[in-house]
Amino acid sequence: MRILKENALRYLGVLMLIILGSYTFVVAAGISQNLDTLVTTFTERHMQEDLSFSTDKAIPDSAELEKATDAILEEYMSFDAALSDSLTLRLLSETEKLNIPAVIEGQALSGPGEILLDPAFAKANGYPVGSQIEAAGETFTVVGFMSSPHYIYPLENVYDIMVSPDNFGVGVINREEFADIDNASVIYSVRFNDRTQSRNIQAAQLRERLHAEGITESDWIDIMNNKRARMAWASITGLKTMSVPAPAAMFLLCCLIIGIIIWRMIRHESVIIGTLYAQGYRRRELMRHYMAIPLLLAFAGGVIGSALALPSIVPSVMAMVSYYNVPVIDIELSVVNVLIGILTPVLFLGVSSYLVIRSELKRSPAELMKGSEQKTKVNALERALKLERFKFSTKFKLREQLRSISRLLFLLLGVTSASVLMLFGFTIMNSMDYVFKNSTTETYRFEYEYAFKNTQYGEAPEAAEVFSAGRFYPENNEGIEFYVTGVEPDSTILTLRDSKGKPLSNEQTNITKPLADRLGIKAGDSVSFINKQDGKPYTFHIDAVADSYAGQFIFMPIDEFNAQLGFSESGYTGLWSTKRLDIPDEQLSGTKSLSETANAMDELLGPMISMVAAMTLVSCVVGLIILYLVTSLIIEENKNTISLFKIFGYRRREIWSLILNSSTFVILAGFIISIPVMAASMGAMYGYLGAMINLVLPTIISPLYVVVCFAAIMLTYQLSKLLCAKKVNEVSMSVALKTGTE
Repeated sequence: MRILKENALRYLGVLMLIILGSYTFVVAAGISQNLDTLVTTFTERHMQEDLSFSTDKAIPDSAELEKATDAILEEYMSFDAALSDSLTLRLLSETEKLNIPAVIEGQALSGPGEILLDPAFAKANGYPVGSQIEAAGETFTVVGFMSSPHYIYPLENVYDIMVSPDNFGVGVINREEFADIDNASVIYSVRFNDRTQSRNIQAAQLRERLHAEGITESDWIDIMNNKRARMAWASITGLKTMSVPAPAAMFLLCCLIIGIIIWRMIRHESVIIGTLYAQGYRRRELMRHYMAIPLLLAFAGGVIGSALALPSIVPSVMAMVSYYNVPVIDIELSVVNVLIGILTPVLFLGVSSYLVIRSELKRSPAELMKGSEQKTKVNALERALKLERFKFSTKFKLREQLRSISRLLFLLLGVTSASVLMLFGFTIMNSMDYVFKNSTTETYRFEYEYAFKNTQYGEAPEAAEVFSAGRFYPENNEGIEFYVTGVEPDSTILTLRDSKGKPLSNEQTNITKPLADRLGIKAGDSVSFINKQDGKPYTFHIDAVADSYAGQFIFMPIDEFNAQLGFSESGYTGLWSTKRLDIPDEQLSGTKSLSETANAMDELLGPMISMVAAMTLVSCVVGLIILYLVTSLIIEENKNTISLFKIFGYRRREIWSLILNSSTFVILAGFIISIPVMAASMGAMYGYLGAMINLVLPTIISPLYVVVCFAAIMLTYQLSKLLCAKKVNEVSMSVALKTGTE
C-alpha cells in the first residue's frame, strides 16, 4: 500500500488501461455471441430460405419438385404498395413452411383486414399497434409487429446498401387479401433439407429441373448473396474479430509499463533487497512481495472492467436488434467471458512481471547491496544519430528518449495505437460518405433506376436511357457477384473517368476500380465470367479501368452486350431516368432512387458521428494515460538532473521545455506511423467486408480529419504536461546534494 500511495496516479493510469481492455472484450464478445444466438435461433426455428426466385409461369407440381430436389418449396405473394411518393410498404402473404414471421409485439394474424408491420417502419412512420394503415386500396389494422427471416436487414432492393425505414417497410397480411390486389408478384422460397451438401450444387440441380419443365426463372437470389440476411452476420463476425485485438493491445501496453515500473523499483531498492537477502529472506518471499502490485492491479482492473461491461451488454444488443429486425428471446451474460476478462490481464501482467522480477532477483546479495550504478550506456541508435551536431536542448531531449528503449517503445506503441483508433472512426465515415455520395453523384447523372421483369422493346421515354444487365461471377468464386451492364454508347447519364480524371468513352468496355482491384484485372485483359442466369461462361475484353467506387460493374455498349448474350438487338431490361416515370408496377422487378440512398446514408452518418466522437474521446483518454505515465517516469528518473538545473540557475520554463517536451519527437513519429498502419488495417477490414457482403469500400483518408486527429493528440499531450508540471516544480535543489552524499 505504501508503494501504491507514493505513485497513485501512475498506478491509476495502468488500472484504467486494464479496465478499458476488459470492458472492451466483455462487451464486444457479449454483443457478438448474443446476436449470433438470436440470429441463428431465429433463422433455424422460423426456417429461413436458402434462395428465392420468380418464374414466367406457375410451377405445376410443387410436391413433385420438392421430392425430386429434396427441398421445401413454398409460394408467397408480394406487392409494393405506394403509400406516398417517397414511402413504400411491401406487402407479403403469411407463410407456413418457410420464412415464418415471428410476432414480437401484439398478436398474430387471425382474420381479414389485419397486418403485421416491421417495427422500424412502424416507429418511423407513426403506426402503433391498433392503428389503421391504408395500402393497396385497402385499410388494415396493425395488430402487431413482426420479424421475418428473409428481411432481417429490410432493404427494398437486395443490392441496396442502406435501410431507410422512412422510405420502405415490410408488412405481412393473410394470403386471401391478395385476391383483391392486382399485379401482385408470385415468389418461390426454397430451403434444402440436406444441410451438409453445397447449396450451389443443389441450386444448380433445381435450376436444371425447372428448365426441364419449361419454366424460366428470374430474380434468383441465394441467401449467401442476400444482404438482407448477410449484413447481420457481417456485424457479428466483425465484433468477434475486434473483441480480441483491442483488449490484447491494451494488456500488452500494460505489461510493458508495469515491467518498466517494477524494474525501476527493484533497481531503486536493490540495497534493501540485498540486505533482506543477507538477513535470511528467501527469493520466493521477495518475489511474492513485488508480484503483489501487478497482480492486484490486473485483478482489480479485470473485475471493475467486467463489472462495468455487464450492464452495457443488454442495451447494446437491443440497439443492434433495432437495426437488425430480430426477435429477442433471451440475452445471456456469459460467465466465461467475465472470467476471461478477469484472468487474461492477470495472466499477461503476471507472466511479464514475473520474468522481469526474476531476472533482477538473480543477482547475489553482495551485488545488490552495492546499489545500482549510474551507467551511461550509448546504444547503437544513439550513436547512429550523432547527437553531437545538435544544440544542447535538442541533444538532451533525444538522449532522454534513447537511453530507455523500453520506455521509448511503450510511448511509440501507445501513441500509435491511440492515433490509429482515432483515425479509424473518421476514415470509416469518410469512406462511406465518399462511396455513397461523392462517387455515386459523379458517376450517375440520373435519379431513378427501373428494372423490368421481362425484356422490353422500343424507344426510351423522354429524359431516360435504356440499359441491359446480367449478374455474373468468377468461375471459381461464387461469392463475388457483380453486374455486367450494357449502356447506350452516347450516354450522358453514365459518366466514367480514369485515374487522371479524363472521361472514358461508353463505346468501350470499362470496369469499375473496386471490381478490378478485387479480381486483379487491368486494362487490356480478356476475362471470362459465368452468367448467373444460364450458367454459361462469357469472355469480355476490358478496355479501361474507371476510377469510380459507385458499385462493382463492367459497362459495355448495349448492342455488344445483347449480341454476346443472344438477346434481341433492340431489347433492354432497365431504364435510367432523371425524373419519375409512370410504369405499371407489375412490369417492374425493382426500382431505386439515388436521393433515397443519399438520405439513408445521412441517417446512418448521424449515429456514426456519435460513434466517431466516442472513439475520439476514448483515444484521447488512452493517449493521456500513456503520455502521463511516460512523462512521470521521465521526471522520476531525472530528479537529480532537474535539481542540478535549478542549482545552475535554469528558469522554470526552460526546465519544463527540456524535461516535459522531450517526448515531442516520439509523439510526432507515432502519429506519422499510425497513418499507414491505419490504412493497412482498413484495407484488410474492407477486404473482409467485401467477402462477407459483396461490398467494396476504398480507404479514403481525409487531410482535414488527419489534422483534426493530430490536433486532438497534441492537445492531449499538452494536458499531460500540465498534469506533470507540478511534479517538476516539487523537485528541490537539495535532491542533488542528497544524492551526492549517498
